[in-house]
Amino acid sequence: MKQLKFWLISLLLIQLTISGGLFWQNHISSLENKPVQLLKIDWANIDKFTIEDTAGGITIVKINNSWLLSNQQLPVSEIDVTKFLYNLMSLKTGWPVATLEASHDRFKVSDNKFIRRVELFANNKSLGKLLFGTSIGLRQSNVRARNDNNIYNAKLDTLDISANIEDWFDKSLIAASDISKIKGRGYSLKRIGAIWQPDQSGPSILMGKKTLGRLNQNKISELEAAFSNLKILKITGFKPSQSTKIDDKFKIIIVDEIGTWEYIFISSDRKFYVTRNDREEYFSLSKESFDIISATIHEELVERLPMGN
Repeated sequence: MKQLKFWLISLLLIQLTISGGLFWQNHISSLENKPVQLLKIDWANIDKFTIEDTAGGITIVKINNSWLLSNQQLPVSEIDVTKFLYNLMSLKTGWPVATLEASHDRFKVSDNKFIRRVELFANNKSLGKLLFGTSIGLRQSNVRARNDNNIYNAKLDTLDISANIEDWFDKSLIAASDISKIKGRGYSLKRIGAIWQPDQSGPSILMGKKTLGRLNQNKISELEAAFSNLKILKITGFKPSQSTKIDDKFKIIIVDEIGTWEYIFISSDRKFYVTRNDREEYFSLSKESFDIISATIHEELVERLPMGN
């Protein structure tokens, strides 16, 4: 009986030892795989980054505290850049999806096969590179850092890592602000306080026409808002020439708090374009925006007074 008791106690001790060993092993393993920042770099000093996909890529640089698309010299929203860098900075490690170099191509996180490749720089020195590959779920993707064979699951969709110029540049690039003068199709206006009046320094709103009426402040406010909220859609390769079929073309001159701007609007083959005197390229424009501005002529800006007034 004593011998049986001895063996039972011994068996229990062995089980406890094994359980304790397994627990400690799991504890050590969990510590080794405790989530840490995927890229441990000086995020505050980043002044350049590149994003590539299978079709090409973009380079965004910080110049004089402003972010620009490097090759196109187009401004980029600082809010968009901050959000993007924060998403990258928030990436964590954890339990790897795969650990072997041979798996990189399969998960599309190698330099030869990738869905997105992001590289971050400070003073033209590379701080780190991230390769984003296949997705295992909604709003997720596999990711690997340079010089690390481990592949992790990231809560970041490759759709949110765009290498497309149009997804980055500021769509309000040629919008005006605090407009004080507008000269367009048969009208010339200036704002005094909150009221718009004919600009007597040049051709007036009547442009030589004797029209009884007063300025329609609401119509002018709509025109002003059209320029203040002007949104371009994308950069185009449109370059009008003598052979270009042009349905409508007109010029608007705007004076705002920054300077004097000359806008050229063109309608061609059911497409709508705009450029400004500080830009070389033409941008595409929505039909709605084009129509609001093109439909504004001097007759639209005058309220007819009833006869006898």
